[in-house]
Amino acid sequence: VLFQRYDDLMVQEYMDGTEYGADVYVDMLTGRCTSIFVKEKIKMRAGETDKSVSFKDEKLFAMIEKFVEKCGFCGMIDMDIFKIGDTYYISEVNPRFGGGYPHAYECGVNFPQQVIRNLKGEENRDSIGRYRAGICMMKYNEIAIRDMNDTEIIR
Repeated sequence: VLFQRYDDLMVQEYMDGTEYGADVYVDMLTGRCTSIFVKEKIKMRAGETDKSVSFKDEKLFAMIEKFVEKCGFCGMIDMDIFKIGDTYYISEVNPRFGGGYPHAYECGVNFPQQVIRNLKGEENRDSIGRYRAGICMMKYNEIAIRDMNDTEIIR
């Protein structure tokens, strides 16, 4: 019904596999991919990754590097990837820092430093996959409710 009413719809195939997120940096001066950090998404909520673990696969690194350089991306990129069987599928590419970037940073992948280096006119060295696999990130949303009747509230 929707395809009969609209000409510009796009449908994405349902991906039933392991989901990964990749934080990627393409040097703004050279156009070369200089950094890739991949995490396996363990728990998702409302489109956000609540739990992930750092992951490495040279085959995936090579695919990402080839893809971003061929497409002509530059700067920071956030990617969603699925693995079904032995094949990786890129499902989404966003030209920005992803919400799970703190995971990469805490594993030693410093993308802001690469941006600053480029802004100073300096090229970045290749650091693809230079982080430890098996490091877990967990995000929590908590609500605290307290009786403040006997407490001075400073505004």
